[in-house]
Amino acid sequence: MTKSEIRNLMKRKRNKLPKDIRSQYDNRILSKILDLKEYRECELIFTYLSFGSEVDTRSIIDEALKSNKKVYLPRVEGSHMNFYEINDLSGLVRSKFGILEPDVDSDKRYEKPLLQEDLYKRKVMLLPGLAFDQQGYRIGYGAGYYDKYLGKFEDSDFFKIGLAYDFQILNHITTNLYDISADMVVTPEKIYICRK
Repeated sequence: MTKSEIRNLMKRKRNKLPKDIRSQYDNRILSKILDLKEYRECELIFTYLSFGSEVDTRSIIDEALKSNKKVYLPRVEGSHMNFYEINDLSGLVRSKFGILEPDVDSDKRYEKPLLQEDLYKRKVMLLPGLAFDQQGYRIGYGAGYYDKYLGKFEDSDFFKIGLAYDFQILNHITTNLYDISADMVVTPEKIYICRK
């Protein structure tokens, strides 16, 4: 199957999940994330805000904010994406794709080079995807925003966690030079350790 065919198949499967089943799966994923040492020890969390039938991140965001972690959400700006700190889920604006994003506030944008105070803080990034393989490679929506963003940093700057339902895990995804893999993929049933 081509990446385009995989995208279409996974979207269909995800959209067919009954809401109560999806909610059960999301709760299992939330529980696994909150138990992870990498999550517990991180001070900064970078995450997408779930849209449509994606694995829910709102509960994770709420828990992170309650735990006094700094939370950053992405905003698409032209052909690139940047992350901005949020204090809650109010005050977001809808993008041209219909996705809620932080309103522009240049003081809260996460930049490289990193602030000296953030250099040694543990950072987790939650990755969306339509499919993942057991090596952590992913098929996203095709624009390459996450690969471009992460390509500006060292591999060790973020501990990258893919979130997916079990049917979204494939044996192998064909990759190219610029594809960046997750260090771990969390599903309702399993945790795949991908970092070598």
